[in-house]
Amino acid sequence: MKMLMNLVAFVLLFNGCTANKVADALIQKSCKEVPKFTGLVSQWPQFEKDCIASLRENPESLKARNIDDLIMVGANNAMSNLTNMKRIVEKVIKERKYKSSLSKKSLEDCLKLYSKSSHFLISGLKYLKKGDFEKAEFEFQDAGKAPIFCELKFNGDNQQISPVKKENNLLLIMIQIPELLIMKATWH
Repeated sequence: MKMLMNLVAFVLLFNGCTANKVADALIQKSCKEVPKFTGLVSQWPQFEKDCIASLRENPESLKARNIDDLIMVGANNAMSNLTNMKRIVEKVIKERKYKSSLSKKSLEDCLKLYSKSSHFLISGLKYLKKGDFEKAEFEFQDAGKAPIFCELKFNGDNQQISPVKKENNLLLIMIQIPELLIMKATWH
């Protein structure tokens, strides 16, 4: 009986290791091909590294068997990051960690943009679950506008400095990862 239990434990462990290797190879291959496919190599030299790191950090990626699974993991990562971003901005406003009333107004506008972005991501996730990658891609493109327009509120003309610039850049990356994976998956 003990030998049978050891055999079962070995088989489960072996299958888990094999699954991890398959998922990791898929992540690396997909993230490596996207910049070449999209022409992003010069514009975003760190894409492969950022893509791999963000997908690996989500334990759900270990279950990925194809690029569709990776897109879903990336979309969930983007949603999680957006939720976190909203909390960060709310905290900055609550703790008055901004320079002026104009900065506060801009941060409040950013929260509105993030809410719209959240709706786009939720809609994109629904389209992904239905297998409608084209509509999902458009939703992710629209969702990616929030961190861009948020940062534009802190431009040089109004002499405001964004207290969340680094976080907005990360949010944009997180939203673009599933969007670019969709482009790769749907390319014929």
